This record gives sequence, C-alpha cells and structure tokens, in this order.
Amino acid sequence: MINGNDTNTIIASRPTSGTINNERDHGWLITLRFVVVGFGILLNVGVSAVFFYIKMYKKSLLHGLIFQQSIVDLLGCCTFLFFYNQDAPDGRAGRVFCKARALNWFITYTSIYNLVMITVERYIAVVHPLTYRNRNIGRKSGLFYTIPYIIGFLISFHLAIIADANKELPGECHYNESSKAVSVLSGLLHFLLIFFLPAGFMIFCYSRILSKIHRKSQENKQHTSSRKQPYVSIKRNLVFTMLIVVIAFIITTAPNFIMYLIYNICHCFAFSTIIEHEFTVLLSTCNMCINPIIYGAKMDNFRSGVRKIWRQILYLGLHGVGDESTAVNTSQNISKTSV
Repeated sequence: MINGNDTNTIIASRPTSGTINNERDHGWLITLRFVVVGFGILLNVGVSAVFFYIKMYKKSLLHGLIFQQSIVDLLGCCTFLFFYNQDAPDGRAGRVFCKARALNWFITYTSIYNLVMITVERYIAVVHPLTYRNRNIGRKSGLFYTIPYIIGFLISFHLAIIADANKELPGECHYNESSKAVSVLSGLLHFLLIFFLPAGFMIFCYSRILSKIHRKSQENKQHTSSRKQPYVSIKRNLVFTMLIVVIAFIITTAPNFIMYLIYNICHCFAFSTIIEHEFTVLLSTCNMCINPIIYGAKMDNFRSGVRKIWRQILYLGLHGVGDESTAVNTSQNISKTSV
C-alpha cells in the first residue's frame, strides 16, 4: 500500500531473504490480478446494470447506497488494475504516476465509508425507527451519498502530496516520510481510520440491529394478533446481507492494514518488495469484487431483477427486436406476479 524511505537499506541488509520480490511484475501475479479483479469488474457491472435497469436504486436510501457501492467498487477495481498491475514509468512521468495512484486509495476509502453509511442507515432504521420516520432520514440522501467521498478525500489527499517515484528501485513508488515518528503516525492513522474504527463501528451497530430484530421476533411470537407498530418496515434479509458484507470487509482488509502498521512501527521488512504485500493489496481489492456475489445470493429484489432481465432477453431472442415493447410489458407482468 504505502512504501517507506528506507526500503533500499532494508533490501541491501537482507540480500538473501527468500520473500523479497525483486521482480515486481511476475507473469503469474499479473494473470492472478486480471482474473480476480477482472471477475470483480464484470460482477460490479452486472449489479450496477440490474440496479439501473429496474430502477432499484430509487426503491429506498439503502438501495441507493448499495447502488453507489457497486459503482465505487467498479471504479476501485479498474484503478487497481491500472496502478498496481504495471510499474511506474521512468522520469517525470513516474512521479506523476505515483502521485495519481492516490486516486485508487481515495476510491478504496470511499468504498469503506460507503459501507459505514449503509450501516448508519440500517442502524437508525432498525434500532430507532421512530427517529428514522419522524426526521425523514430516507429523504436526506444527499448527505449519506456525499459523506463517503468527503472522508475518502480528507484521508487520501496527502498521499498525492508526499508520493514520488523511487529512484533506487525503478518502477516502484514510495512516500516521503520525514521521520520515524511521522511513519508511525501514518501507520496508526491508517489502521485506525481505515480499518479499526469502521470495523468496530459496524460490528457495534449490527450487534444492536440483530439484538433489536431478535427482540421484535420474540414480541411477535407473544402478540401474534397485535396491530402494526408505527415504525419503518424492516426486511431482515437485507440486514443479514449487509452483515455478511461487513464480515467480508474485515476478512479482506485486515491483513493489509495490519501489515502496514507493523511495518511503520518496526521497519523490519521491505514492505513494498515482498510478495506478501502484493497478496494483501490484492486481497483488500477482493472486497470490492465479492460484494456483488453477496447481493445476488441474499437480496430477493436483486434476484427478481435478474430474472426480469433474463426473461426479456429470452423473449427478444425468440420473437425479435420488433416486439420489444411487448417484451417489456410481458416481463413486467411476470415480475409482478413473482415478487
């Protein structure tokens, strides 16, 4: 993720280390990146297309945030392939390349905090439903959509300032850290702001959400004939879907930020040149690739949308493009009866 100043010293002092990756772009590593992230690009394109085609993003603030998540994850996969699947060019172009690579981390941080905003929306809707309804939280979508970009920019913009090409290691980028204290502070801030606090906050919120759902389930069993309560309708399946997304986030992002924190504290390994780092960055990017799979497996509305599009494609294939309007009406009728 982030390279230190003393990478060359570490490499020189440990020339026999079997974990140092002197040839950054191995053919098998390039292939692995293209396969994994390319698959993620296709999945995110598919999810975005389904959400957009059936206007699912207009259904609620939650669905709109999930749609934004797919778009951001798609951009993150694309920028990863561009900035991390090729070496920095020589000369001044290399410096521009390394500074522009902050764009990938801006998108990554935006993706993380978009997950946080989804958690906030679900927390208020489930744990404080009256507040959600009375304050029209669902209509304050602009704030929910904008905050992830603001936080992503505030955390990542300094990377574009301090980034530069590594003259001793052609093709590599590094970040000019003026002292050991600055290096440690950078590691701590990234670990806290990008992993620990978001993960801790999401765990807390979903624990409260699941507790509230359990209590409501017990109350419904005891009062089966009770009238409807005046709170926001809760779809348990959506809550569990986002819970799985959070678990996937923790599993995929933890190794990279833990490794970066350890490196900034001890400087006991060559962070940017070990193969383990290549895997942790790729694993972190995998978080942007697996969300579409979770949506497809857990969201009933998404599966219905896929079936709707598939039926229309089959209808057009059998009857021709000239009957497109009939195909749309038929698909809509079928969808209404199946949802």
